[in-house]
Parts: sequence; C-alpha cells; structure tokens
Amino acid sequence: MVQALQEAPPGHYRFRQVLKSETLKVLTLRSTAITAGLTVVTGLLATALVTHAQLHHRPGSYAGFDPTQESLTGLLIAGLTGGVFGALLITAEYSSGTIRATMAATPRRLLLLVTKIGVAATGVVVFCELLSFACFFLGQAILTGAGPPSATLGTPGALRAVVLAGVFIALLALMSFGFGVILRSTAGAIGAFAGVVFVLPIVMYGISQPDLRYVPTNMLELSIMATVNRAGAAAGLGGALPLSPAAALVLMAAYAAASLATGAVLFVRRDG
Repeated sequence: MVQALQEAPPGHYRFRQVLKSETLKVLTLRSTAITAGLTVVTGLLATALVTHAQLHHRPGSYAGFDPTQESLTGLLIAGLTGGVFGALLITAEYSSGTIRATMAATPRRLLLLVTKIGVAATGVVVFCELLSFACFFLGQAILTGAGPPSATLGTPGALRAVVLAGVFIALLALMSFGFGVILRSTAGAIGAFAGVVFVLPIVMYGISQPDLRYVPTNMLELSIMATVNRAGAAAGLGGALPLSPAAALVLMAAYAAASLATGAVLFVRRDG
C-alpha cells in the first residue's frame, strides 16, 4: 500500500505520491467493495419494492403523490449502509494495522489526512450520485404507465432532488468517516453513526417535534427528496415546515465538517 510513497525520497513525500497511495487503498479494500455492493443492492431493491407497492391503486388515492420522492426511497436505506461504507474507508486501516505503516511512510500527518478525505469524498460523491440516478430511473420505469403519476428529470424539482440526494448521502458517509478518525474503531464509528441516524430522532421527538427537521434522516426525506406538497410534512414535525433543500444540505455539510474537523485535530495531535 505504501509503494507509491516509497517512490519519493524519505522526508519529501509530495501530494502526488500520497494521492496515488490512498487511491489504491480505496480501490483494493475488500470490505469497502462488499459494502458498496450491498449499498447498491439494498438501495435499488428498496426502490423497486416501494414503487411497485404504489401500483394499481384507485386514481383518487394519488392526491399529493410524489413520484420523485418515492423513487428515491431506496436512498434512505443506502444512507445507512453508506455510513458503514464511510467508516470502513478509514477504520479498515486501523483494524488491520496498516495505518502504522502509512504514518511511518508519511510524516506530514495533515497532508495524509487531507488526501484521505479528498479521495474518500470524491469516491463517495461519484458513487452516491450514480446510485441516486439509478434509483430514480428504476422507480420511474416501474411507475410509468402503471397508474400512479410519474416524473422525468425535467419535472419541476426532480433533477434538484436527485442530485442533492446523492450529495446528501455522500455527506452522511463523510460524517461517518470523521467518526472513524475520531474513534479509530469500526464498531465505534458505526455505533456513533447509528446514534445520529436512529437514536437522535427518538430523543428529539420526545424533546421537541419541530426540531426533528434538523435531524439528518428527516432532512433527507422531507427536504432533499420531496418535490410535492412539502407543507404536508408539517404534521409530523409538530406543525413546523421542513427546511428548504438548500438549508438542509448546508446543515448536513456542517455535520460532516464538524466530524471531519474534530477527527483532523485528533489525528494530528494524538496520532502524530
């Protein structure tokens, strides 16, 4: 894994060598490949099941139906496995012990971590965007001509929802990546991610329903993916309207940035 780094003289490791090494790691890690495959399968399967369940209802039952949101439902499942994927991008090195060799070969800790984050971010954004478009097209293929309303990328709000949903899932994965840097443990990082995704909504529901609109999973479903009748979600938020798509994306980026920044400080100080 550190072969690319060894091509440069000791103490003179440049961005190019570190980038090559980190890219090779991401492409060759078996655990991340398996998790990525599971993410694709579960995401597409969930989309197929949810959209197929909407077929052949009475015409009047489709009032307020959001075909774009329905076809992106699989991304809610993908968001969960995406959290595991994000954690494994960094914790696999800690669990295997190869992180010691990487650090020994790269004295510049900040350069190493920034490159890791850059490679991870590029990979997960491309992967999540492809999955988002795949879910949309699969869902619309099932809905088209079968009774329920359907959508195209030209439908108002549809392209925005598909693109931002992919970015949002990528940010969830990067938040989990940050947890992995902080905790240096796959189980710990996945546990922290699960706490944000599963436990936080339950806690917020008991404390303040309107504040549920600031929880990542609700932001994804009610702000990013929704294109029809967003006001209808107010009932589930204690009367509060969901965040706008732009506000939800910025807040999710802040969650990911906080996780990554905390991990960066610890990586440089603790692991340096």
